[in-house]
Amino acid sequence: MSPPDVMSGRPADHPSGPGPDPSPKQEPQGFNRVTLMLAGLVFLVGLIPLVAALVLFQLHSDAEMEKAEITAHRMATLLMRSFEQAVEPIDALLQNFASNYDHSAAPYQIYEQLKDFSVPPSVVQLAVTDRNGVMVASSLAPPGPEKVDLSDREHIRVHMGKDPGKGQLFISKPVLGRVSKKYTIQLTRPLTDAQGGFAGVVVASYAISDFIDFYKQLRTEDGQLIALMGTDGIVRARATNRTSFGDDLSKSPAFVAAMQNGGDAYRQASTVDGIERVGFTVRSGKFPILVSVAYSTDFVRAQSADFKAAIWSTAAGLSIALLMVVAVGGSYFNLQKRLEAQEVQALARLREANVLDAISRVPGVSVMHVTPEGASEIGSPPDGTLGRLLRSYLGRPRFRTIVADLNAPRHINERLSDGETDVEAEIVVAPLQGMGPGGSGGQEVVVVAVDQTQRRMEENKLYQMSKLASLGEVATGLAHEINQPLGVIRLAASNALTGMKMGLPPEHLVSKLDRIVQQTVRMSRIIDHMRIFGRKSDEHLQPSAPLDAVEGALQVVGAHLRLDNIEVETAQGPDIPKVLCRQDQLEQVIINLIQNARDAIVERRASTGTDFPGLIRLRVGCETGKAGRLLRIRVEDNGGGIPEDVMERIFQPFFTTKPPGKGTGLGLSVSFGIIRDHGGTLSVENGEGGAAFTIELPAMKEEPAAQAV
Repeated sequence: MSPPDVMSGRPADHPSGPGPDPSPKQEPQGFNRVTLMLAGLVFLVGLIPLVAALVLFQLHSDAEMEKAEITAHRMATLLMRSFEQAVEPIDALLQNFASNYDHSAAPYQIYEQLKDFSVPPSVVQLAVTDRNGVMVASSLAPPGPEKVDLSDREHIRVHMGKDPGKGQLFISKPVLGRVSKKYTIQLTRPLTDAQGGFAGVVVASYAISDFIDFYKQLRTEDGQLIALMGTDGIVRARATNRTSFGDDLSKSPAFVAAMQNGGDAYRQASTVDGIERVGFTVRSGKFPILVSVAYSTDFVRAQSADFKAAIWSTAAGLSIALLMVVAVGGSYFNLQKRLEAQEVQALARLREANVLDAISRVPGVSVMHVTPEGASEIGSPPDGTLGRLLRSYLGRPRFRTIVADLNAPRHINERLSDGETDVEAEIVVAPLQGMGPGGSGGQEVVVVAVDQTQRRMEENKLYQMSKLASLGEVATGLAHEINQPLGVIRLAASNALTGMKMGLPPEHLVSKLDRIVQQTVRMSRIIDHMRIFGRKSDEHLQPSAPLDAVEGALQVVGAHLRLDNIEVETAQGPDIPKVLCRQDQLEQVIINLIQNARDAIVERRASTGTDFPGLIRLRVGCETGKAGRLLRIRVEDNGGGIPEDVMERIFQPFFTTKPPGKGTGLGLSVSFGIIRDHGGTLSVENGEGGAAFTIELPAMKEEPAAQAV
């Protein structure tokens, strides 16, 4: 029985009438609240991938735009380098012609000189005008009676009325040639007469079609733009959906920003065709030229279309998967993560195997998998010579010593040989399993070898080019050196002829002929040394006398130094040892250092306006250190020294402090490489009055004298 109702006295489970309702609405309200919370949680879980997809898509779109800017920047930089490399030899030719120009020469003589120049096919014409702008001669045809007046052309007028000594290379707007009948841009430099006054202009006409055809081949999509512009804002060559030139972009914001900043990225609609593009403009540091590369924004956004479809479909699938994960529970989530990790590892292993196989198929590359059981080649390289030599090398004790305690990748250079074939290889040894000192089972490594024989051959070609450049720089001095004995021979021959006519005794004729023989021997020595020095270097190192190298270098540049009124002091210590080297290359280094010293003295004279006595000292000595005996050759000058801010870059390739056209930036770089390849060092410091370069080479060990029997 239930307890009685207090009011009626009846049992509570037997009501006599309608009793009070025990709050039937409270229970459904609590249920609805929990249901809404769960639904909201599920909605948020499903919404996370969609929000992430939206953010990723925006990030991807921004990344594509940034990638387009970076790609345009790289391509514009490469095209600018290509333009500079194409124009620099032409500018050097113009400067060379201007420095040797004889304003009194006949038009036909100038025509012959222009016709003999070797120019690329893109240069359709070389021409010379007089001070009034009238064409004197053209490489296209011999001078005729008709006169071509070019004084109205911008590339002629820009040099008139200026100091010719300060004339710079001018690159004109596109013009239709009056002689060549082709659209070209004109590369011009002023000419001077004997008094330094304006004497005319030398012109090289460069075909615009050469740039346009080149740019058209580089374009990868219809909206892509490649343009070559001058600092005046006029387009020299433009390749996009249609090619053009002569467009005025001087008011374009992208052009204005590039001129202010020396090059800049931009994203704007073109003032020529109205297409919105993203790209980069690079400004040349040598010539008044800019190169612009840009991609249409529609094309860049189209690169994200596939990603957009993939990310949204992935997001939708991921939302469903997440809802299923919420429904199923954490166990399924953990299982899924383990499966994904295993798949990633399997793909990584497959990717690594594919990468190694791809590397092994590159010509000149061999990849070996080395275990304690032996070496096996990865992939199928097209040339098995390197692999055969490498396999033999891996079995030698030297290699076992290298990998004995290897715990990180190691880079080595080795000369691989089987007695018949020699290969210079760059080798990287990378451990696959770390091994402690007491590890059992041996080490497993991957060995990648790259054939560097061709690069060594190219370095030797660079050394040879530097030698020929040195010979070219001293050609004037050599001509003067040979001209002296020629004068003596001419005078002796004249005296001998006079003596014969006057009936002088035979002794007079003999003395004159002896003098002629002596002078021809002197000329023969000079010419023979030039021929030997210009010959390609021997591949093998040989014992050489450093003093002979110094004497040979002075024989090459001595006359040039005497013409510049520069004194040379030489000093040598006792017991100068021989060194193992290629003597012509050592001569080349000494010549490069002497020429740099001579240029520094001449430049200092020009800057100070005083003709102070130039002096170059060459000191040859030997000292004994911890590493044994060292040969030391020191070249000092009084040219004022090297600025401290460029001292660290002095041996970098193509770095030079000389003005344009006065140096290639290769002399010291090649010299540094030659001395390094001979196991020595080349260093520089500022001395009392100028720079001091020091060559140090390991001296050869003296062989003990054979004992008398």
